Amino acid sequence: MHFFSARSVELPPALRESLARYRYEVFVQRLGWALPARCNREQDEFDRGDTLQVLAQDDAGSLVGCGRLLPCNAPYMLETVFPHLLDGRAPPRCAGTWELSRFAATVPTGGAAPAGRLHAAERLLLHILRLCQALDARTLLAVSTLAVERLLRRTGLDMSRLGPPRLVGHAAAVGVEIRVNTITLSALARYETAAPATRSIPASPHEPPRWSCCMPPSSRQHN
Repeated sequence: MHFFSARSVELPPALRESLARYRYEVFVQRLGWALPARCNREQDEFDRGDTLQVLAQDDAGSLVGCGRLLPCNAPYMLETVFPHLLDGRAPPRCAGTWELSRFAATVPTGGAAPAGRLHAAERLLLHILRLCQALDARTLLAVSTLAVERLLRRTGLDMSRLGPPRLVGHAAAVGVEIRVNTITLSALARYETAAPATRSIPASPHEPPRWSCCMPPSSRQHN
């Protein structure tokens, strides 16, 4: 896997197009989220010019993962779309806190995963957290399903809930806070060199992307 990150306004047009189409395929077609997509492309008002987009590509240059980082000293999703997940707490508003959304990593369905695609979600998240560290971020926020929260906890991340689970659409969701520190980075770093070389992937055309971290809202057409 190869990682690429840039502000939305800095993305080459072809890569921006590929990202919008990848997000449509993942979040609209495969997960069925009700998002304001157009012409097989998914974007929203949080894809501002200064939004930091993170992409993962395979050796052939195809997108196999993505994530979006928003600084919490400007409007962000947890603050404006999911405030009920904060359980009455004031939304964090500081330069040292960022929010992760539109996070997903996909693996092939059927056959075996190429060695470069093993632990794609963990490695993408590690890259994102290292990027946050370079930006002097101390905390990363996200909205997660309970299943994804369990996956995150099993990796050994230093994290906690921002409030109790709440129903978002048809599923329970929770706001989480991941601390960007040595504990978190060390827990994910082991996935960079994880063996074996291949892993069996169940053959299913409906297999969702690994670790799709953010949930569609129940009342607004955002994620």
